[in-house]
Amino acid sequence: REVSRSLNSCLAMAPDLLSIYFNKRNAPYVIWTVIALVCALFFWLSRTPDKSNTSSQSSESKTQRGKRRTASICIDELLQQLPAGAADAAAATFLQLCGSFEVFTFSLAQHDKAEEEALQALQRMGAFDAGLKRHRVMFSASPEGRSSMVRQLQPGVHIEASATVAESLAGKVREVRLIGSPEYPSLKEAVCFSVM
Repeated sequence: REVSRSLNSCLAMAPDLLSIYFNKRNAPYVIWTVIALVCALFFWLSRTPDKSNTSSQSSESKTQRGKRRTASICIDELLQQLPAGAADAAAATFLQLCGSFEVFTFSLAQHDKAEEEALQALQRMGAFDAGLKRHRVMFSASPEGRSSMVRQLQPGVHIEASATVAESLAGKVREVRLIGSPEYPSLKEAVCFSVM
């Protein structure tokens, strides 16, 4: 009986409390606040599980399973100006690199015709069939420009034929392999897959 009496007294006070807090002046604020809270509650309850955890886990496993490492290479001296026998060996090594890594190539070109000639040489060699992507063939007008582009790219390894460019990249890129150095006398040694 006492419980029902206290319940009845609370119910009797409810209209008085509502009239204190809910009047013509603040009614729109109260109504829109309630609507916003109901919408927020609806969206919160109807949302899907957090996909960021599953996507980060799947991207980590994808990186471990299928993503190839990045490598960049200067193709000027290495592939274009070599004697016939050395060019064939360098081309075979380069094609193997294209099949195993995400390769970015750099070449010096002063004009569009030089760029087109380099692209045609890569096409004839079969680089695009081996895995090199056309949008990853980059050109610069100077060795300094190439150095800057490699720094921006930040590849896992950069294979370079110019000592000045290799020196400018030292400490700024994870690994620079200079062709013609005692450690990497030719492209074949620079593209040592067990070390990378």
